[in-house]
Amino acid sequence: MSKKMSNPAFMSVCIVGDRKEMRSLYGKMLRLQNRKKSLVKNGFYYSKRWLGNLVVRLGGDYHEMDCRGTWDDLKMTHKSLYFFTESAWHAPFDILKLIQKVYPGLEIYFSALGDGWETYLTNDKEGRFFTSRYELDIPPENDYYDTIEEVAERIGNYMRQHVEPTKEAVYAAIEEFEENNDDMDAYINLKEFEVVTLEEL
Repeated sequence: MSKKMSNPAFMSVCIVGDRKEMRSLYGKMLRLQNRKKSLVKNGFYYSKRWLGNLVVRLGGDYHEMDCRGTWDDLKMTHKSLYFFTESAWHAPFDILKLIQKVYPGLEIYFSALGDGWETYLTNDKEGRFFTSRYELDIPPENDYYDTIEEVAERIGNYMRQHVEPTKEAVYAAIEEFEENNDDMDAYINLKEFEVVTLEEL
């Protein structure tokens, strides 16, 4: 982007379903990013990959949708289509809804975080493509974990004590650590992904 976003949102998207529709969407996105000039003039650094261009190609009006971002890492296999978005504040869920409207034969899965690092969302309830359910930030590492058991083990190792593999025990351990720790360089930040549906966003 031409301007640095102070509150970026990131989203990984995996699409499966009707092969013909998948190829059509992939072709539209690929042609847009391979153009010599952006379809629509905009102020983004990667202007050809501006989300508004995709909205136009899908028959939508970018003035009526939140398009403050770009896509990247576009790729398609014989089973799925994947891309990544970076946008301001919120992930572009309305664009996913537009894709679903234009291509009803496709299933769209996402894993997103944004709103100043306060919102962690996924609609992949079964963990088919996005298995992570927790983000744990403990110096010097920031990692993603699939289960509360993994989180409890990591926190226990950091605190040098046993932590029961339950949410209640994990959050109690974090609270105990915060109450007894005076070192600003030592902290534990835990975020949990909320499972939602695209329709309710």
